[in-house]
Amino acid sequence: MQSHPPLSAHLFKILAACTLLISSQASATWVGIVGHEQARTVQPTSKSDVRQLETILQGNQLEFAGLTWDNTTAAKWRNGNISVARNWAFGYFNQHHGLSIDVVKGDWSGKGPVIGALGYAYKQRWQDLSLRINPAVAAISNKLADGSTLNSHGAQLNIKLDYRVHPRLSFGFHPQYAYWQNDTLGSTLKLDFNATFDITDNKRHKLMLVHEQFLVNNRATDMKTRYVGENSPIAGYVTGTEATFKIRYAYVF
Repeated sequence: MQSHPPLSAHLFKILAACTLLISSQASATWVGIVGHEQARTVQPTSKSDVRQLETILQGNQLEFAGLTWDNTTAAKWRNGNISVARNWAFGYFNQHHGLSIDVVKGDWSGKGPVIGALGYAYKQRWQDLSLRINPAVAAISNKLADGSTLNSHGAQLNIKLDYRVHPRLSFGFHPQYAYWQNDTLGSTLKLDFNATFDITDNKRHKLMLVHEQFLVNNRATDMKTRYVGENSPIAGYVTGTEATFKIRYAYVF
C-alpha cells in the first residue's frame, strides 16, 4: 500500500504557500534580523552546547484578503544546513481581533517535528505596554530516530508582553505553551525573556538579547512538570533544550 504524507506535512505546504502569497502581493514595513544562538541540549546522560545562526524576516501591516497581516519567517542554520524553519502569521480584522497561522518544520535532518496550528489572536496597547494573546489548535507529526512517526493533536497558548521602559529600550516576556494528547509528547512551556535596544535615534538599527528556558510534562518525567536538564524521577536528565541565549541584530527597511 502506498503511504501518504501526514496531515501536518500538507499543512506546512499549504500554509507556507499562503503566507508567501501574502508577502508577494502587499507592501509592508520589513525588518531583517540576523542572530547567533547558543543552546544547551540535553540527552538522558549528557549535556552539550549547540551553536546556530538565525535568519528572520518580518513583514508588518501587509494588506491581503481584507485582513491586515503581520508575518514572520524564520530559519535556524547549523553547519550550513537548515535545522528548523517557522512561519507565523497574524491576520487582523480590526485593531484588536484576528486569526493566526503557524507552521514549524523541524525534520530537515530526517527526524524532528512538523507542526501546523490555527488560532485566534487578540492584541491591545496601552501607551508603553503591548499585549498579544493567541490560543490555537494544533497538529504535530514527529519523525523519530528509528524511522517511525508519532502523530498527535493538541492546543497552544502564546502570550506576548512588551514594555518600553525608555525611548530606546524595551523588555519582553513571551511564554508559549503547547499540549499534546499523546503522553509521550505531553506538554511543553517555553519561557522567553528578551530586551531590545535601539542603537540609533531613527530606530532602524536594533540590538536584541533573548533568553529561553523550557519545562516539560510527559511520560519521560513520570507526568510531573520538570525543567529540561533536571534529574528525572525515573533516571537521568530530562531531555530536550535546557536553555538558549541569543544575540540578534535587526534592521528596519
